[in-house]
Amino acid sequence: MNGLILIGGKSSRMGTDKSLLDYHGVSQREYLFQLMSKFCKEVYFSSRQEQGLSENVIIDTLAISPISGILSAFEYDNKTAWLVLACDMPLVSAGTLALLIAHRNADKVATAFYNPEISAPEPLITIYEPQAYPLLTTYIKEGHKSPKVFLQNNDVTLIHLEENLFLKNVNTKDEFEGFRVNKLN
Repeated sequence: MNGLILIGGKSSRMGTDKSLLDYHGVSQREYLFQLMSKFCKEVYFSSRQEQGLSENVIIDTLAISPISGILSAFEYDNKTAWLVLACDMPLVSAGTLALLIAHRNADKVATAFYNPEISAPEPLITIYEPQAYPLLTTYIKEGHKSPKVFLQNNDVTLIHLEENLFLKNVNTKDEFEGFRVNKLN
């Protein structure tokens, strides 16, 4: 299984690159790379061309939504599963990834946590299996771009947990400051 860290968003609500924010003493990009390296054969960043990364990068050439980053990863290697993680989820830990991997069902299209906030699978911390590749290709060619809807419309394993704070996305400066204040208290 390879790892894919989604950092290609424009971070317009945050006003700065979310992958460079510091939640853990290093940039979120570096933190997630180190974390995912414990579980994955190879770890890559999904980014836009203009972000200028030169190592461990898969360029999202469509840049329509996180789903095109996932598709780009499968175009790079469609024989392996991809553990996909968004850079704006600061509460993801080694325990979170171990739990996801422990529930992995390689016979399904994907394995995902159920996110009660969106009443759907959380697509941005999910293991996508190789059989997702042709389905993603068709889905995007048909003009769709929601990874959540993609998961809802395919055969996936869902993990339901009482404690799911790790699914929290931090998308604005206020959310980031709130996270930092809560972490200090």
